[in-house]
Amino acid sequence: MISTFQFKWIFLMISTMMAGILLLTSAIVTFTTFIDATLLLDSSALDGTWTVRNANGTIKAAAVVPGGIYTDLRTAGILSQDIYYRFNDIEYRWVSMDNWTYSTNFQVAPELIKKQQIFLVFHGVDTVASVYLNDKHIGDCGNMFVRYSFPIKSVIQSGENHLEVRFQSAITAAQARSEEQAKNYVVPPNCVPKEYRGECHVNFLRKMQASFAWDWGPAFPSAGLWKSVVLEAFDTAVIRDVTTNAKETKDHWILDVKIFFETGREVSEVSGKFEVSLQLDTQLLITTKAVTMTPDVPGEFNATVQMEVAKEDVELWWPNEFGAQKLYNLSVSFNDSFGKEVSQTSLKVGFRTIELVQEPVKKGTGLTFYFKVNNVSIFSKGSNWIPSHVLPEKSADPVTIHHLLSSSKKAHMNMLRVWGGGLYESDLFYQLADEMGILIWQDFMFACALYPTNPEFLRSVKTEVKQQVRRLQHHPSIALWAGNNENEAALRGNWYGTSGSKYSLYKADYIKLYVDTIRPLVQAEDSRPYVVSSPSNGLESEQEGYIADNPYSSLYGDTHYYNYLANGWQPAIYPETRFASEYGFQSLPSFKTLSAVSELSDWSMTSNFSDHRQHHPGGNYEMQIEMLQTLPVPADITSPEEYQTFIYFSQIYQAMAIKTETENYRRWRSTLISNGQGLTMGALYWQLNDIWQAPSWASIEFGGKWKMLHYFACNFFAPVLVSPCMTISGELEVHLISDLLQDMETVLTISVYSWDSLTPIYKISSNHILHNASVTKVVDTYLVDFVHSVGCKGNVFQSCFFYFTLQTRSGQDISPHNFLLLSSLAEIVGFRRANITVDAVTPGAEAKVFEVKIKTDAVALFVWLEAYNIEGHFSDNGFLMVTSSRKVQFNAKQNITSDQLKQAVTIISLADIH
Repeated sequence: MISTFQFKWIFLMISTMMAGILLLTSAIVTFTTFIDATLLLDSSALDGTWTVRNANGTIKAAAVVPGGIYTDLRTAGILSQDIYYRFNDIEYRWVSMDNWTYSTNFQVAPELIKKQQIFLVFHGVDTVASVYLNDKHIGDCGNMFVRYSFPIKSVIQSGENHLEVRFQSAITAAQARSEEQAKNYVVPPNCVPKEYRGECHVNFLRKMQASFAWDWGPAFPSAGLWKSVVLEAFDTAVIRDVTTNAKETKDHWILDVKIFFETGREVSEVSGKFEVSLQLDTQLLITTKAVTMTPDVPGEFNATVQMEVAKEDVELWWPNEFGAQKLYNLSVSFNDSFGKEVSQTSLKVGFRTIELVQEPVKKGTGLTFYFKVNNVSIFSKGSNWIPSHVLPEKSADPVTIHHLLSSSKKAHMNMLRVWGGGLYESDLFYQLADEMGILIWQDFMFACALYPTNPEFLRSVKTEVKQQVRRLQHHPSIALWAGNNENEAALRGNWYGTSGSKYSLYKADYIKLYVDTIRPLVQAEDSRPYVVSSPSNGLESEQEGYIADNPYSSLYGDTHYYNYLANGWQPAIYPETRFASEYGFQSLPSFKTLSAVSELSDWSMTSNFSDHRQHHPGGNYEMQIEMLQTLPVPADITSPEEYQTFIYFSQIYQAMAIKTETENYRRWRSTLISNGQGLTMGALYWQLNDIWQAPSWASIEFGGKWKMLHYFACNFFAPVLVSPCMTISGELEVHLISDLLQDMETVLTISVYSWDSLTPIYKISSNHILHNASVTKVVDTYLVDFVHSVGCKGNVFQSCFFYFTLQTRSGQDISPHNFLLLSSLAEIVGFRRANITVDAVTPGAEAKVFEVKIKTDAVALFVWLEAYNIEGHFSDNGFLMVTSSRKVQFNAKQNITSDQLKQAVTIISLADIH
């Protein structure tokens, strides 16, 4: 690993009589080779040789590649504070308004110069830049999602070489392109809302759209080489990409392997016999074939090799909790006509079928919308993924990526949607998704804007789509490609003033980009489904000319639903959609997370800091309105103590609202109602992770701490769930939800508690069959009559609540315990403060795992445990206590003792504030 700049070339000699080929470790696939002798220009030779300077030369600093300008200036001490501290997103904006030049000197051995082809390859340039080698212009970059390969045979020299990458400010570049476009017609929106505190015209750049700010993130329009830079030298060809397509027949799997080469030469110059070898794990299959390279574009060629594998030799790949995630190593090597060069790569593949089912609804209106994997219908459970950091070079941090994906798996998720305003994620992200069984709904990087469709822009998009699909296509976790985020809805809803005389023009641009340009490229490279937008009516939108009359229809496709004024704890407000791909409510991150980037004067909901960090227009007011409907919110939230109460209440409201909405969607899995809605088969809440420390919809804070919502997700996404609800007409309904593929005999227990006692006033158990992959309603009774009959006193809805368990016949829990509140918590009567203490902390069976036993003398609501200054998470949190004691596990990230953990644990519950 090169500490200052990752710039490698490897001159490979297969034998003393063979010429070499330069290979690399790329962002696309990992290249390896059989090496007899190796010459390296290694990391030590380049330490400290990269520098960065601003336009007028007044700032100069050492630089690291892969990296970016904000990281480099922070490392050099030119930026004295964390970029996320207080108002630094504004204070440090000058960085992105300047132009920056990255430069280095490097040595080249004479042997390399003898190679027929020499390329300088940039795997990620952010974003608008010109490249100079030995003071000669060798090419331009304008898309951070594209790999650039520049031929430098005529420019590079033996000995020392000087390389410069000259960046233009993304802000000024976007402005200039917008002004040029405006000579013909304006492509809106001009700017993000003022509450975002961002920059304008990011839709004119192929750059992370959220880098100019979003309603959950700051503006840091960075510049830099955010992925590796590699020098390549070879005589014949380099394997650039490998795609796979596994087709199932009666007795076999047919694996088509397509290999893409880069040669740097015209068609007529590539001749001779080429041999490709494929090996699928060591024990399964080896295929060696002579192939003919087929031209793709000048300098790029491909060859297809087919492998046949008997079904009995293959284990299927399954989504999380449906089976194992079996992956096979596929090795691909290339030999030229004389055996002089070998290029080899390897990747992991899985055997599975996947389809997006959009079929007419039987006895109803509309189309279904759900995924089948290996012919099994999957209820998609999960969330939406945004970049884990606003600086792209930090977004691929392995520790962060692993933590977020493993947290998703622990919450029983089987799908994440990679949102279209961020990044095509790192190789590691998709590799871990493969290993954990998390399906990926992959947006292309277009979001909440119209886009230009001039020839230069479309050429760049074509390269981007082709490269990214080829890079990601072999991953079994990829489930679907989507053209954009919310742009169909934006056009139909006139979000940017596009109705009227120019509507047909903007619609034509929309179709030109997502239908005529992106769709055929995806279909040529991959067999997975492609939807033009999200939300969308899917096939129905296509039938309506790609802009449906109502892109949010619950009868087709997927929907995004947000409602910040109604009571989110009431299931009746939510649509019975086919597939909920976005929905959410905001909360604040923990005080610990916020206090790391703020100071005492900021710890109030009326402070400048609280206003500055809230980018969603009216967001702080909306959170207060939401909480007032259900929680005893303090009238004054200006002190640090009340600020922390507001944080706690915001997380309670968010967790309960998303619990209510998600259970509502899961309950509609097997039901079609009279208006044609229902048959819901997906629930992906907005959003999984945070990009900084601020109010947002996330369930995991920046830094990795779980909010109450994520603990709740571990329950409401459980494979088996007992789910109660109170209908708008006053019935108590109880549903048994199952994702299991087999029936099970169960025992449902309903307990009724008054708020003043740990002893239930009523308890009843009944036997039920839990039907596989379906929802069964097992209770449907008039609620008022029921609560009166079981002994609730006074105002029965305010004095009682319900508690539910579902067990096997042998008494083992198979569902998380659940509860049903009958009134606003601000109105409940008989509730008293619970005295909750840590009774014991003992080591668990695994290292760094502890069992924490807590005790209470009263019913406790939303019991929240913290381990002060100890990193880790509990097995459950934010729960209700209806028994005098309870045990939870704590998974620590560091070596600690039981005594240290016991001293660190703090406990709060609703009655401490009520």
